[in-house]
Amino acid sequence: MVQITSRIEEHRFHMPELSMRTRVLEAGRGPVVLMLHGHPDNADEWRPLIDRLAATHRCIAPDFPGYGQSPEPGSGFDYSLAVQKRFVDSLLEHLGVNEPLTLVVHDTGGMVGTAWAAAHPERVQGLVFTNTVAFENFRWFAIARRWGRRDWVGRLRASLGMKALGLKRGALFRKVFAAQSPQLDAEQLDRFVTSFALNPHALRTTLRHFRQFVDPTFFTGFEAMRRRLVETRPVRVLWGDRDPYLPTELSRRFFSAPVRLLPDAGHWVPLVAPDALAEEVRLLSAGAP
Repeated sequence: MVQITSRIEEHRFHMPELSMRTRVLEAGRGPVVLMLHGHPDNADEWRPLIDRLAATHRCIAPDFPGYGQSPEPGSGFDYSLAVQKRFVDSLLEHLGVNEPLTLVVHDTGGMVGTAWAAAHPERVQGLVFTNTVAFENFRWFAIARRWGRRDWVGRLRASLGMKALGLKRGALFRKVFAAQSPQLDAEQLDRFVTSFALNPHALRTTLRHFRQFVDPTFFTGFEAMRRRLVETRPVRVLWGDRDPYLPTELSRRFFSAPVRLLPDAGHWVPLVAPDALAEEVRLLSAGAP
């Protein structure tokens, strides 16, 4: 059992310049570790990792606007890559973070994390990628493409389909998600149902979010970004095998960065393998090659 070494505090920030408010989890003191969550999760995804690092690091994990306990953002936050990078800048400014940090990203958090780090390499001590989406010409799975439709018929179908996820207290979502993520326990599944399938802010935000990044041009330049980061900053890759969304072959697209595979871990490495993830962060902090 992991001993919780520091109480996790919750902050809520209003960022009028981005037409949004967000919740941030924070704990510990020391070198800064910024954690960017994936979809359909929120900052709570990082609680197990925070518990393992807070004794030696200052851990920061925000909700992306519209997810978790953060309300759906206003029209000024359109989920374009430029606006998401501004979100990270504003967050760090609100928190008074000026020193270089370690960035840990998962799933869709890897999109903004990659772009932000490539734009501010001087602010990055190192990066840990785990089962992330940050690849040019990435072929989205069918439901993502449906959610990302922009024509009025597609938008209507996507909206109705999203609402169906919450029917019967999220029974449909639970059934499908549990089959895709057998590594998650009942308590974790309950959290996903409550924070996503039964959260109208997250459901509406998802459609706005996906309409941006299923556009093939969204990932233009990501190959060069990853290469530049790997060549200039310490980068480590921790990849859960048997991921139904992101195949293991994607872990080999980080050039010379060291890759560690976790057999049978699936997609949700921050939840099912936080010890291994904490070890990767500590290796970066120790200057491991």
